[in-house]
Amino acid sequence: MTSPTPLGRQSNDSPAPNTLDSAQVTIPPAAAAAPAMAPAAATPTGANDVTGAIPMTAAPPLVAGKLATIQIPAGEKLPDAIGGPVLRAAALKGDPNAAYEVGVRYAEGKGLAANLDEAAKWYGRAAQAGVVPALFRLGTFYEKGLSVKRDFDMARRYYVQAAERGNAKAMHNLAVLDADGGGKGADYRSAAQWFRKAGDRGVADSQVNLGILYARGIGVEQNLAESFKWFSLAAAQGDADAGRKRDDIAKRLDPQSLAAAKLAIQTFTPEPQPGDAINVTAPAGGWDGAPAQPQPAAAKPAAAKPAKPANKRTAVLAAH
Repeated sequence: MTSPTPLGRQSNDSPAPNTLDSAQVTIPPAAAAAPAMAPAAATPTGANDVTGAIPMTAAPPLVAGKLATIQIPAGEKLPDAIGGPVLRAAALKGDPNAAYEVGVRYAEGKGLAANLDEAAKWYGRAAQAGVVPALFRLGTFYEKGLSVKRDFDMARRYYVQAAERGNAKAMHNLAVLDADGGGKGADYRSAAQWFRKAGDRGVADSQVNLGILYARGIGVEQNLAESFKWFSLAAAQGDADAGRKRDDIAKRLDPQSLAAAKLAIQTFTPEPQPGDAINVTAPAGGWDGAPAQPQPAAAKPAAAKPAKPANKRTAVLAAH
């Protein structure tokens, strides 16, 4: 294989700003691979050390199949530029899906100047209700030190919550944290497991990294057929470097192993991710296209009933 290869090209949920660009980690040659270490226990960051700290609270249970409403402080306001009245009203009433959308708009500068402090706050509120993409985004904030102090333990906690709900990109980023070590030593065994979960779900960057790990026997037993398989799957998604590595590995495989690997590739089907792991519900037509809730029509005044004509007896009496 080539010299140490960049590992851990992280993904994101949407075309986010450059502040969410990915870091890269380098895998060492097999001879210099660090021994696997148990992951360090995650501990919350002290409030005094974090700007705009996001509380880590357990997500409330679903209410009748829907996310629970979150508490928004009295007096909270949103600028008109963040979106239409439907979005603003829903977010201020504690709709977690609207809170996530507000976080996205602050993070990406949609309609107004980007504000990562506000983005972190609204992502945190959505995460409290269990919105999976919000958990993933908060992981990136702590991993990168966006608005909050960089904290790999906190990043890992958020990524774990999102990964356990089926978010493949969170699985990939967890693997990157394990491979990088966060200053505590790399854990390639755990990294390989998370890369495998993400690779099984079609994350091309994880597939590339699996190809490297299997080629060098880092965190897994060396297996060139498996390496060929993962490089091939990534190459099929357009990764040219993976294609070159695939061809290099193919030269080192015997015909029988190569045929078996190609069969495994042909029968590979990515595991689906749950809908709520990658999508956040929005009204029909989107938050800005959604019509405002119609106001109840004012009650029409009752039509005046015509006076009954006086009967003959009354008219006679009135005449006298």
